[in-house]
Amino acid sequence: MNRIILSRRTLLALGGAAMLACRQARAAVDRSLLYRGRAIVTGQRDETRIPGLKQALTQALCRVSGDQRLARHPGLSRFTAEPQAAVKDVSYLDLYAFRPIRDEQGTRDRPYLMTVRYEQEKIDAMLEQLGSKPWLAERPVVKVFIAVHHIATSFVLAATGESGELMREALDSAAWNSAIKVATPMEKSVRAAGLTVDNLPEQPLSAFEALVDREARQVPLAGTLNWSKEMLAWKAAWRMKADGKEHHWAIEGVNFDAAFRNALAGAAQILSGNGEPETLK
Repeated sequence: MNRIILSRRTLLALGGAAMLACRQARAAVDRSLLYRGRAIVTGQRDETRIPGLKQALTQALCRVSGDQRLARHPGLSRFTAEPQAAVKDVSYLDLYAFRPIRDEQGTRDRPYLMTVRYEQEKIDAMLEQLGSKPWLAERPVVKVFIAVHHIATSFVLAATGESGELMREALDSAAWNSAIKVATPMEKSVRAAGLTVDNLPEQPLSAFEALVDREARQVPLAGTLNWSKEMLAWKAAWRMKADGKEHHWAIEGVNFDAAFRNALAGAAQILSGNGEPETLK
């Protein structure tokens, strides 16, 4: 298994090329971009790398299949026991690339984003043993309409604007985790549609279908993200329509990164034909 260490600039360039390839691949998923997983690790020693490989393998199986239930499948442990078995190569992005090394940051507690590429045939074989299969059809773009209620502010999350910058970044990261593309509405579109944080949760899903680009294969996902003073965490509820059926799921007691991962993982599960997402409380 080869290990490659990439600079932040190189990884960003590769990421841009990957995004371009995704836009150009219209007929089906680009398998070379799909069979991947990643994890944050503190160094490159086995004591941190092996747990990271287990996490990345679990993520890759869910990314390829769209089935989030595999993360809790009782048969998963047989594969995570040897997490290097299907690995093609591993690359590392130093998240402290522009910071001076202090104390043990060069050997132990320096964080890296570890990206793992997998042998497609081996992942496919694992999925078959887990009773699943790859989701290789062209994946829709999920356009999210989210009403956010925080302590001192409320807003509809949009593609631009002062509110929600960190949330937009978290949403992009969650989209990578589920191997689907994501979009948010423009502020002017939100205003033109008369959407507000108060009326968005009451809108039927059919109302959002008029606000997506069908030529770009967009599908709407609507939700609410509410800050709980009691829990000191977020509560989120999501809904989506697919194959003529409305799907509802929720999560609470999490940060907004986890809430968005839950939203898009649920969307991937529905769109891949793997059933209803689980509500987590």
